Amino acid sequence: VFMKKYVFVLNSIIGPVGANVFVYHIPSSMDDEGLRAIFSPFGTILSTKVLQQQVITSGYLDNETKESRGFGFVSFSTVDEAEKAIREMNGYVIEGKHLKVQKKKEK
Repeated sequence: VFMKKYVFVLNSIIGPVGANVFVYHIPSSMDDEGLRAIFSPFGTILSTKVLQQQVITSGYLDNETKESRGFGFVSFSTVDEAEKAIREMNGYVIEGKHLKVQKKKEK
């Protein structure tokens, strides 16, 4: 029997290796649900997380404004879904910002 293993990070489920994407340039008005809404057409989403001030640790904050730098994660259930999202959403413009979407680097 094949069992998928998921890891919990920042109270979010992280999908299989290669199924997690990193999203840069997220508008400050977008939250986890907004991120889920724009990525849901590409597959089953296990979790989304827009890193905001209340969940960010040292190094993730803009040192001058102390605001989120506007990035987050989307975890899909399969690698194919993540790759489709990357192809379709990298460069997508939302609120005047061009999203940069790429695979999350796995440790």
